[in-house]
Amino acid sequence: MVASSLMFRVFTPSRYAQLKPSTTFLRPLHSTAGLHSPTESRPKDSATDSVPAEPQASSTSQSFIDQAFNDAIDDIVKTPKPKRSRARKSKAEETSQDGDPNLQKKPTRSRRKASPAAVVTSKSLSTTPESKTQAATRKTRPRVGRPKIVAPENPRSDLKKYLKWGFGGNWEGGRAVGDRKRMNIVSEDACDDILERMKPSLERHKGCDIIDINPGVGVWSSKLHEFLKPRTHILLEPDIRLCGPLLEPLVKAANSTYKLVPRSGLVWGHLESVLNEDQLPHQNAYPRDDPRLEERNDTLLVTANLGYYPKKPYKGFSSLAQMVIYQFMGSVKAHSLFQKYGLVRMLVWINDEERHNIIPRTMASRRKGSAEAAFACEKLEEVASGTAHSGNRTREIELDLQVAWNVLKKMRAKGIEIPKGRESFLMQQLSSLPDLETRTTFRVEEELFRAEYETLKEREAMGQEVDRARLVSLKLSLANDSKQQRRVMALSDEHEEIMESAKVTQDLPDSEEKDAKMAEFAERMADWEERVDKLSGDRAGQVRMNCENRLAVKREKPLLLWDRREIEPLKLEPEEFYPEKTMCLLDIQPKTLIPVLRKDYPNNYDILEYLLVSFYTMPAQSVKHGLTGLVPGAYEWIEAQCPSLKDVRKGGNPDLDRLTVRSLSEEMLVEMVEAWVRWPFKPSKYEMLSRMGSATHDASALEGDETGMIGMH
Repeated sequence: MVASSLMFRVFTPSRYAQLKPSTTFLRPLHSTAGLHSPTESRPKDSATDSVPAEPQASSTSQSFIDQAFNDAIDDIVKTPKPKRSRARKSKAEETSQDGDPNLQKKPTRSRRKASPAAVVTSKSLSTTPESKTQAATRKTRPRVGRPKIVAPENPRSDLKKYLKWGFGGNWEGGRAVGDRKRMNIVSEDACDDILERMKPSLERHKGCDIIDINPGVGVWSSKLHEFLKPRTHILLEPDIRLCGPLLEPLVKAANSTYKLVPRSGLVWGHLESVLNEDQLPHQNAYPRDDPRLEERNDTLLVTANLGYYPKKPYKGFSSLAQMVIYQFMGSVKAHSLFQKYGLVRMLVWINDEERHNIIPRTMASRRKGSAEAAFACEKLEEVASGTAHSGNRTREIELDLQVAWNVLKKMRAKGIEIPKGRESFLMQQLSSLPDLETRTTFRVEEELFRAEYETLKEREAMGQEVDRARLVSLKLSLANDSKQQRRVMALSDEHEEIMESAKVTQDLPDSEEKDAKMAEFAERMADWEERVDKLSGDRAGQVRMNCENRLAVKREKPLLLWDRREIEPLKLEPEEFYPEKTMCLLDIQPKTLIPVLRKDYPNNYDILEYLLVSFYTMPAQSVKHGLTGLVPGAYEWIEAQCPSLKDVRKGGNPDLDRLTVRSLSEEMLVEMVEAWVRWPFKPSKYEMLSRMGSATHDASALEGDETGMIGMH
């Protein structure tokens, strides 16, 4: 039936919600003048008789319904689609024109597209000349509350204003002529303080060649140039439209040694194009087996700005800066890029938020990259940064203050002073402690927290603005000094005492007494583990993390590069950069690889790479678990061949189930590589690469290996 089909199509739930009695479609159905039941009499008109109509048959009734629905559908189809006017009247115009602004309210949009008949309004039927005039006026009308940005005639006179104009965005008058994510240092005072701090180590680079990657506005580049007076200074700048007006005066100055190359130094092909005799006539590239590759080259210095805000991901890396630094580290071991001239120092600017990934401050943040950096770098220091620790992975303040106090004593011995206002967060906390010179313990969490909490409470009581989040955090920290928290600290102290006694025991000569004491050590550790396991999951994890951080710090050579620093970083402020986000300057000084890694390169280095990749898939796993997962037999062989793993004096543990892989030192990893080289049943290089997920072809394999048929008859 036609009628039933139309009824099904029209009165589905989605359509029924849009068809209202006031619309064009339903008006014929609900109007008594336009539609009557077949049993009712029809009204008279000029073309019909006045006699009431007789009741019609069933077919007549059905035909009438069909005709009514067909007329309704025709009404929908013939209704023209409304055209929305692009010009919108302001509220003031609507009020003055119609008297009541409520009459001109914008129709509420439904989640589904409304039918044409349901959205027809007098405002949207046509676009009048008046509306076109209003649209043109709106486009030319200046934005309210946002000043127009005009590029300064002398860009260097107001760098922030110039960059705001050049980055564009929502600022009227702005022009997007550069990468808006790039960060730039704009403070000359900050550069002066940094160079004064680094002066003793930079003296040896005077008169060198400089490769400057992403110099940007050139503030850091020009200050470094003034200090070192290089014979060649190559500027690799890709945003030449934005930065060209700032860099070209440096190049055109009298007796200038600058060379401006409008290319990106982060594209290795572009970087390689300047690593030649034409651009660097005073540098000599050495062949792979030349021993001079392992010597420090003070006649070449590389500086780069890798700061991006927000962080720029790239090809699987969460940050482009981290990827480039990782490749810089790789160039040290491979003697590629500028490291083909010898061991070249690098000064690298990064976003301050990324420094913890490169120089972690806690064991929980230690990853493969930081472990590998210890093999490639003689020194990897944080010269200047925001200095405050960010993130939720923190450690006991006692450890941080103890290390900072040791650093301060080293700086005093060398005559290094901290400029006023550049004191790091830890230096500020140290200076607030009474009796600093005679203090024997730095367990001062409650002292520091309570003093700061009381200060904030006083300011709040006086009606001054305070950081409410910090106030609540301090209140919670003081409230957490409960019985459970005291038990956590007691268990952490007990573990430290047990490990100290084990160091004394291992110094004893082999004897029955030593065996008895080591057995006692094992019993005490088992009892300690049992009591820790009875704590809640968070508390037990806190105890183990405290113990791991303490063991990492209290070694003859601290495990973390952060704890090996000789100077405290200078504090930088967000206002010294554009965008106003703090940056960090890293000083990367490479070193030659140890003999076992240098020998038979890259095969032996691939072994270290294989161990680190396998271990750091789960950094908190035990050494026993990590070795067992390598290949069958690896744990039994390495346990017997690497005594440092069980040497408590070197950070090891007699029970490898209680030593995490992220606690392995360089010495332990070197022993493992040497043992792997001696292992008669070690897997081939291609088996290791396949386990790491690399698809490689073993050129030394027998025919038939590639089809998987070797050994089959």
